Amino acid sequence: MSRGVRAHEVDPSFAPLVIVADAYPNFSSCGLPFYLSGETPDWRGLAHRDRGDLEAAGLRLRLNHTATEIDADRHTLTVRDPDGEAQVIGYDRLIVGTGAVPARPIEGLGLDGVHVLHSMAHVFALQERVTGKQTRRAIIVGAGYIGLELADAFRYRGLSVTVVEMVDQVLSTVDTELAAPLRETLEEHGVTVATGVTVHAIEPSGDGLRVISDDDEEREADVVVVAAGVVPETALAQTAGMKLGEFGAIVVDRVMRTGVEDVYAAGDCVETWHALLSEPTYLPLGTTAHNRSATARGAARLRSPDR
Repeated sequence: MSRGVRAHEVDPSFAPLVIVADAYPNFSSCGLPFYLSGETPDWRGLAHRDRGDLEAAGLRLRLNHTATEIDADRHTLTVRDPDGEAQVIGYDRLIVGTGAVPARPIEGLGLDGVHVLHSMAHVFALQERVTGKQTRRAIIVGAGYIGLELADAFRYRGLSVTVVEMVDQVLSTVDTELAAPLRETLEEHGVTVATGVTVHAIEPSGDGLRVISDDDEEREADVVVVAAGVVPETALAQTAGMKLGEFGAIVVDRVMRTGVEDVYAAGDCVETWHALLSEPTYLPLGTTAHNRSATARGAARLRSPDR
């Protein structure tokens, strides 16, 4: 969205076409826990801009359309509409911004009551679950940004909360000296924190769920949320033969070219150049994703949507 809006700002005669896989074109995934807590009572408050705002900013949107294949030689993109019908759209330049999807390293993710949190569909399903009177205990697997925000949201709702983290501290992206007071604050607010514990599976237990981990501790809950990070979504990119790097993300140069003619990529699906280490890394964060999108100067100039 940031790339499309910026392209229209540079050239007001240009109206980029944006293909969106769901019905929510510009929501804040970082804000999802605040909808669950009730601090953002209306889910519409999670949107930076609604559809009308985006169209007023010069974008053409196709919501609930999924891009499935890039034909780089013909400069075409195949998409499936809400009815599953395939359409072929021509482009002059294309930007792939497919982002990331939740990592799923644990058995039992398909069980009733086990959730991930990455999209509006996920938050609606989790909201329905925790609103039920039978939900009193929550286990969160992962103590990153989303995991800790969820812990806060569930405590705000009055749930009993346990956070289980594989590494030896909460919020592994910060130094130990900063993580220690974070853990203390969590525990002061009634959150049980277990670090250095690897969860292997989730299984049914009576009317609830049991989390199986390597410390053999008995942990049961009514709802389990797996917030164990994300992995880049590169299925579309691979249809065009784009190169993937060490972290499984799309390899791009410093202006976000993929090596496929007239195709750029940006956001959480690509590698990031680390200015201090002078090497690529993977940083699926909103700040870096937005900056990478702003760097993709080859605008996604799509031809007539009827083509």
